[in-house]
Amino acid sequence: MDTKFKNKYGDWALITGATSGIGAELTSQIAAKGINIVLVARKEKELADHASSLQKRYGIKTKYVSADLVTTEGIEKVKQIEEKIGLLVIAAGIEVNGAFEKTSLESELKLIQINVVATLQLTHHFSKAMIERKKGGILLISSLSGHMPNPYLSNYAGSKAYVLNLGASLYGELKPKGVDVSILSPGLTKTPMVADNGIDWSKTPMQAMEPSVVAEIGLKGLGKRLLSIPGRKNNFMAFMSKHSPLEMLAKMNEKMIRKAIDVNKI
Repeated sequence: MDTKFKNKYGDWALITGATSGIGAELTSQIAAKGINIVLVARKEKELADHASSLQKRYGIKTKYVSADLVTTEGIEKVKQIEEKIGLLVIAAGIEVNGAFEKTSLESELKLIQINVVATLQLTHHFSKAMIERKKGGILLISSLSGHMPNPYLSNYAGSKAYVLNLGASLYGELKPKGVDVSILSPGLTKTPMVADNGIDWSKTPMQAMEPSVVAEIGLKGLGKRLLSIPGRKNNFMAFMSKHSPLEMLAKMNEKMIRKAIDVNKI
């Protein structure tokens, strides 16, 4: 139980992408602070199992919503929950990689729907009550890819740059209104999303971090700073991206990913 954290963000948190990867770790770590959880993901059995586990382990209340955030219906389903959400965590996200002309347009549009449209709609919806109460927190998950050009993951990088700029702008706008906004920008992390995505990350300088460590850093940053980038090397890469010509970064990162990605994808 973290009384200070609970007093600041209220009784209920809502987390999308709550059953896997960084989202699952954030869910568990927030539950450990004594906050009740609304879990959002697609697979109902995984939701039910995770919700039950959290109740038993931390003695909190849980509710889950099985929703596909690719669809308007799924987003609306999440908006219908009646609990007073004091902490919103948008951890659901997908990645598409490969040569731009070879990737499926349908998959790229799904990526935009989840990473951008659902993020916008749910943040817009749940922030209203927080602003009225002059109290609340929003944690958005961007990516190191959102800080720099990332060839062969172009649409993904663009979507995460959107999240980064949305969060930074809302940080300035909502801070005077009593609402904390923070962004977590992980680098390579040991999640199902990257486990078998056609890129051999061992052929790059990237070193995968544990989701539990990434989640902990993100939560520690909430209410204290705008941006949390886990890992010293990732922080250095983000710093360099700010101070290097975009053209140079684009060419350098293209060479790096081309060495690691499945040749059939380029």
